[in-house]
Amino acid sequence: MLGQNIRIKEIPVIPLDLCIAKTSGDSPGASIETHCTIVAFVARELITLFPCTIQKTLFPEGTDFIAGLHDIGKASPSFQKMIYEHVSSEYQTVIHCLADVNPDLAKRSCAGFHAAVSQVTLEEAGNHIPEIAGMHHGFTPSTGNLMPGNALHGGQAWQNERQKLVEKLRETLSYPINFWPQISEIQAGIIAGLVTVADWIGSGDFFAEYTRDFVPSYSELQSICSKAIAAAGFRRAQVIHGLTFQDIFPFQPNTVQSTLIAAANTPGLYILEAPMGIGKTEAALYTAYRLLESEQATGVYFALPTQLTSEKIFERMCRFLDCIIDPSTGISKVHLLHGASWLKETGMGADGDTGGSWFDSTKRGILAPFAAGTIDQALMAVMNVRHGFVRTFGLAGKVVILDEVHSYDSFTGTIVNKLVTELLQIHCTVIILSATLTENQKNAFLDINLNNTLSPLYPLVSAKPNEKAGAVLEFSCAIPDTDVVTVRCSTKLDECIDEALEQASAGQQVLWIENTVQEAQDVFRCLSARCSGTSVDCGLLHSRFLSCDRQRIEDKWVSLYGKSGYERRKETGRILVGTQVLEQSIDIDSDFLVTRICPTDMLLQRTGRLWRHRINDELRKCCGAKREVLILAPNLNEAQTKPGQFGKSGMVYSEYVLLRTLEIWNQTTAVSIPEDIRSLIERTYQDRHEEGLAAHYKHLLVDKKDSLQRLARLGLSKGIQTLPETKASTRYSEQENVEVLLLSKKVPTDHGMLLVFLDGSSIDVSVPTTDRAFKREVAIAIKQNSIKVADYLAPDVSTGFSMFKDFVYTGSRDDGEEPFRVALVSRDTEITGLDTSRANKTYLLLYDSISGYQCEKYQEIQ
Repeated sequence: MLGQNIRIKEIPVIPLDLCIAKTSGDSPGASIETHCTIVAFVARELITLFPCTIQKTLFPEGTDFIAGLHDIGKASPSFQKMIYEHVSSEYQTVIHCLADVNPDLAKRSCAGFHAAVSQVTLEEAGNHIPEIAGMHHGFTPSTGNLMPGNALHGGQAWQNERQKLVEKLRETLSYPINFWPQISEIQAGIIAGLVTVADWIGSGDFFAEYTRDFVPSYSELQSICSKAIAAAGFRRAQVIHGLTFQDIFPFQPNTVQSTLIAAANTPGLYILEAPMGIGKTEAALYTAYRLLESEQATGVYFALPTQLTSEKIFERMCRFLDCIIDPSTGISKVHLLHGASWLKETGMGADGDTGGSWFDSTKRGILAPFAAGTIDQALMAVMNVRHGFVRTFGLAGKVVILDEVHSYDSFTGTIVNKLVTELLQIHCTVIILSATLTENQKNAFLDINLNNTLSPLYPLVSAKPNEKAGAVLEFSCAIPDTDVVTVRCSTKLDECIDEALEQASAGQQVLWIENTVQEAQDVFRCLSARCSGTSVDCGLLHSRFLSCDRQRIEDKWVSLYGKSGYERRKETGRILVGTQVLEQSIDIDSDFLVTRICPTDMLLQRTGRLWRHRINDELRKCCGAKREVLILAPNLNEAQTKPGQFGKSGMVYSEYVLLRTLEIWNQTTAVSIPEDIRSLIERTYQDRHEEGLAAHYKHLLVDKKDSLQRLARLGLSKGIQTLPETKASTRYSEQENVEVLLLSKKVPTDHGMLLVFLDGSSIDVSVPTTDRAFKREVAIAIKQNSIKVADYLAPDVSTGFSMFKDFVYTGSRDDGEEPFRVALVSRDTEITGLDTSRANKTYLLLYDSISGYQCEKYQEIQ
């Protein structure tokens, strides 16, 4: 690391008006002063999108000034040498002045990196201002403990030029001499995100042609910044006032929905515990509408466990927006709601454009006024990860709906608890939805003493409004009609397969849920073979399909098992096999359920897919259907005495929890819903003394829980090095964090490569190219033909895909972050490297449109 005492030859000062922030082709682009002014104006306009009460709380006076200061560090010799090396020879006078400067000192890892220079320059401002300026590339740079005016940054003469820029920005933005904003720690995180987003927009398409010698007028800047912000997808939601629940949803609210709506009329924390299929999503969305209507919220982020489930909620949010957005504003829902269309709107600067880590719609969506996404994107708002504070800014002031929270382990649960705490501090309303929340989980969310007695009633709304200063209010709901589910357990896979086929042959719509993708694929292959030659239709759905294949499969089976499938249910019996994606947020209805043993809360979720749509009850009578679940599980006595009886499920869920679950459900013949839900949950998770193997399993669980909580707290610590996003685990269980592009072939062309996808479509990739519209077209095509898998199941890292770095985020080898791979799929479905070599040293990888992405260990094949 370069220190304060290293002697560096005095470097001539480049006047501020010649210092450039960007290039425009081979010419100097916008000057640093112009770019900083643009970003200040963009930040000012972004702030106006928040309701006035939220603006005052989150953004103190002078926030736009801090945004403008982010790039003053570019007025440094190493950066100017680096950027002028990319312009034509007519500008050699500047380069000659910097002849003795090493441009490598401007690299991200060096203390001469421009963000580090910005942070050091502003050291005396305090109030978190230096850190905000330093973090605008997503991480805290290494400053080498340097002081303002140090030799590495050009000495006092260059520091004086940077100070001139500070004063010019103050004058332009009409702030008095020596003015500095007063920023709290909570505000600092949000402002850091605002600065980064403003920089992305201010570096995008609308300003690409600005040159060093062009100084836009005040009025022109205001106008173009507003257009750039709108084109990037940032719009203030104008909702229609006075809508009733029935105006938005085609039915009257039930008592559970009405209770939440009445309780959640101000920002705060609200927990809705209610049975599956009762309409928790609609209750949460209408509550969000009421808060938007009263200008107590800026938008909605609906967070779910998986990308697949978030995409299903996305479709429901589309219909929701159709009803609430005022059409007279001229703003369509695609400008408000996160989706693939957002990628086509406009380019933003480096990180937000094609090839940047934030071009990915799964990340960028958190910035849209309305979005449905994974819980991971929200969790990283409170973790020490790259661009974590961008997510904080994206969530600020919104209604954040956390669905299916019961499905998270101790690791993720620790981070979720921290997220809820911080969301409440940034003027969010948090709505937690669950059918199966434990008492300990609820206590943690509400931050109350474990000795406090909470209501045992169910369904229940627990409220902690901000205005009530920590008080917890509870509102019970009238219990809806009781549904009785018959329960049976079987230890034999063949027996379950026979019964599933028997029920389907009688005309029933059967659902089979496994705990791992591989087991789902194995069961599907067996059932599919047995269904061959019969009228029974068999399908498979899990997370490891290309988006085009997954959408086709989803469309088919949701149309059959969903609300619109009444007529087609009469045609034949069917069996749909899948994983946990079938238990969450997909509105499907089965006549008979087979499920692998899983924790009680998940089992109850899965039973919620039985007889969900009562319109089909008459059809069920005709095919002899019973409201019944068949649980595939090991023998109880063997599970209590012999280790490893839960197989692959024991790697997904705690074996202790599975054993406790099996004890309860093995002796249960019927479950009444919702009356039995809370007692089943508490019987599974209540603490008790154990002996034998159960004691061993419990010891492992307690140790793992402590370890996971320590790991989670480490990830939350700001004292460790900022982690790349793909290396920051928000879940201890397997993460699907590597994106794999699957091709049938690649054909070299005169200007690049013709990529041929598995469905026969193709795109001609010309490289290099400066056509941003073309870049986005290629990026979207790549995204649609890629699949996310865990790192160890992905093709090995290889050379040959550097050509893709202009279109997708290929990672950073400096950080050990390589989240993108490319592979070929042969005619016999084997996945190989681009040179047709073995794709993975440990696993044979396969892909087809029926079974999806498949992995088989080589030693198991031989």
